[in-house]
Amino acid sequence: MTSSSSAFSRRTCAVAGVLLSAALVLPPAAAASATATEVALPPTSPAITETDDSARSSNTPAESASGAPSVDAAADAAEGSTISLSSSDAIAGAPLVVTYATDQPDAQNWIGIYRENVTPGDSPSVIWKYTPNASGEAAFTLDLEPGAYEVWFLADGGYTPLTEPLTLTVTADPSAPEPLEPGDPEAPVNIDPVATDVTTDGVLLRAGFTDGSLPEGWSTTFEASVTGDDRYAGWQPTTRAAWSATSDRMRDRFGRTDRGFLVADAAQFGGVPFTTALASAPVGVAELDAVRLTFDSHYRGAPGQSGVVLASFDGAAPIEVLRLDSTSVTDGYDGMQLNAAQDVTIDTPARAKSVVFSWEFTGGAEAQYWGIDSITVHQAQAATDTEPTQAWVVSDIQGHPKDLAHGIEDFARLSPDADGLLMVGDIVASGTTREWQEVADVMEASAAIRPPKTVAGMGNHERYANGGFDANFQRFLTFADRDRAWDEYVLEGPAGDLPVIVLGQEMAGPSDVPMTDAQVEFLEDRLAHWTAQNAQVIVLTHFPLGNTVSASWLPWYSAHHQHNQRLTSILGNYPNAVVLSGHTHYPAELGDWAMQRRTADGHADGFWAVNTLAMHIEWDARGENTAGATEVTTRDVNRGLTLDSYGDRIVITAHDFATDTQLRQITIPNPLVEFAAQLAPDSERDADYSAVDTALGTVPAELEGYTTESAAVVAAAVAAVERGLGADRQAEVTAMADAIDAAVAGLVPVSTEPGTSTPEPTPDTAKPGGAASGSDASALATTGSGSAVGLWAGALALLSAGAALVLARRGRGTREHVTE
Repeated sequence: MTSSSSAFSRRTCAVAGVLLSAALVLPPAAAASATATEVALPPTSPAITETDDSARSSNTPAESASGAPSVDAAADAAEGSTISLSSSDAIAGAPLVVTYATDQPDAQNWIGIYRENVTPGDSPSVIWKYTPNASGEAAFTLDLEPGAYEVWFLADGGYTPLTEPLTLTVTADPSAPEPLEPGDPEAPVNIDPVATDVTTDGVLLRAGFTDGSLPEGWSTTFEASVTGDDRYAGWQPTTRAAWSATSDRMRDRFGRTDRGFLVADAAQFGGVPFTTALASAPVGVAELDAVRLTFDSHYRGAPGQSGVVLASFDGAAPIEVLRLDSTSVTDGYDGMQLNAAQDVTIDTPARAKSVVFSWEFTGGAEAQYWGIDSITVHQAQAATDTEPTQAWVVSDIQGHPKDLAHGIEDFARLSPDADGLLMVGDIVASGTTREWQEVADVMEASAAIRPPKTVAGMGNHERYANGGFDANFQRFLTFADRDRAWDEYVLEGPAGDLPVIVLGQEMAGPSDVPMTDAQVEFLEDRLAHWTAQNAQVIVLTHFPLGNTVSASWLPWYSAHHQHNQRLTSILGNYPNAVVLSGHTHYPAELGDWAMQRRTADGHADGFWAVNTLAMHIEWDARGENTAGATEVTTRDVNRGLTLDSYGDRIVITAHDFATDTQLRQITIPNPLVEFAAQLAPDSERDADYSAVDTALGTVPAELEGYTTESAAVVAAAVAAVERGLGADRQAEVTAMADAIDAAVAGLVPVSTEPGTSTPEPTPDTAKPGGAASGSDASALATTGSGSAVGLWAGALALLSAGAALVLARRGRGTREHVTE
């Protein structure tokens, strides 16, 4: 994690930087005796070079009992010790050799390079090396910012100088490329809107409450024993800012939308009992075996309070599909129900044509509130037997390579044939060479069981080691095996290619994730490219975007990305984008572990964001109000995700490696490919009568011009039509249509006078089904036998009555609801 707000000492850049730098360069005795806590940045070794293995010790030179050296001590020591520099003027990044000799050799003598006018012991060195022999050389790589420095030769792990310091001037590398310039956060977002419909996204209804009005066909009711604040009289529209302006009490945590939504707030109405209901317009569900209801939900429970969702099919008595009350929700605070999304799948009764959903909130004197938004009714997606393209996802290892090794072993058991390992930043604790080597050792040891491709993103902990941003950045790039912070990878697997776009910090400032315009434009371009291929796209960024996953409702997270609003606007247009972010260390047991983030001008479904959890230390928020909230560590953890891409959907599962348990799972359909709905069994769906209706449309309006025998065949075929059959009897329905077609084709005209032409069959398109009316039956009687007339009249009676079978409903129960 990194600096975020002055309200949090562990996230304050200045404090974190000083603490960590001190840990990096304090001499060994003190460092060995210090014990790091889990809430502070972990102590690590200093930035070291590959050429000096003696400097890989986790200890650093420690402060002596006498404190900073005196001038006299330096003068006395200089008589028996010497140092010299291979060059007193050097280019940043170049090598420097310090030659030393002393008559006071010690295993913990050391050379430290300090900024000019800094006294050893007062401030940390920027680079250091042990010099244990009576004479020798210490080799450095000057991963330093241009400026003036002093080289000190210090005794016995402390700050007593053995010689006078030597001056070193570091200049910028003239051959280095020009420094990168941060992009424009206010640059316009130019994208082609992505269009989806029910054939690809399976969505039957979407309802939002942006402008405060109810969609057409929706309604509300409200009952209360006394009057109260009209702004909260039943289900009422509001915004996040307006809702929490008078009383926050966790209302402001509802960060899933930047637009309006509905609330039922008994507390702000006046703390008196009330009941309110919101009813949807009817939604067509014909032929579906099940229907899926999702909606954003921000529910805070209290004794005597309940939130219930009901479903009424074809006007029948409603059935309960979701209940939030003291038996299912922890009163007062339940992290699973705040800033959450409800996801309920309901079996549809046999032959059901439509459903109406309703949300009922009942609150007593101690009641709290319920906020809802983005109500969506989906077709339930059919199961798939496709073998997935798979990935392992980890983040926030932060110097705990054993946790990484443990997780890799568990991953190998969970999905042994995975195609990629996605590492979403904070892979090391500070960015030293030693830390990267520890990770490299784990990767090498697990090479036989790891996926063939690794995709690494940069976090804040990759840039804490001394030597400056450029040196730390280069060490990360070496591990990532690329030459820039951002790039695109493609995981190749059984279900096809899975594109992965990784984003990252490109320069030291001005914020945690400054980006060039080139990086942001790359994201725009590649999202458009893969969308044209109808593919879902994974986007890796260590820092979450504001108001997405857990903790990002806290305002300081919105400042991490220099281009927060620009990136959010771009992604909001791509419902096929899945953003994986780490950094917060918040648990999977929260309502906003995974969520859809919608924007004002983007696609109605927005983009998906998922918290990658952490392999080291868990955090959570505390406090009734966003203003003044605090964050605390809760426990040591080791968690990660598996990701399965099937082409038409992505399934993400959260795992706890410390306890070998599965925590949560979400399914994200691909809204760009054909949606396979879960259809009801044939016996519980209506047969398709479209061919029958078409055939009836060809029956001539007047039959007196045809022979009695051929007209009778038509009448019989029409009379044989039986309505209301199920899809399991589709063959019979198809045969009815074929019989009518054959009978009409066999009509034989009669001549009214010798030598005159005979009439052609002429269907009556002005009459339903093309069937003859009662007067036509009379005409038929004058030209044919009584039996034909009877058949024709019977057919007419059958058609006019619109006969249908009354079939029993299935009466199946409601499936257990789950949240995201």
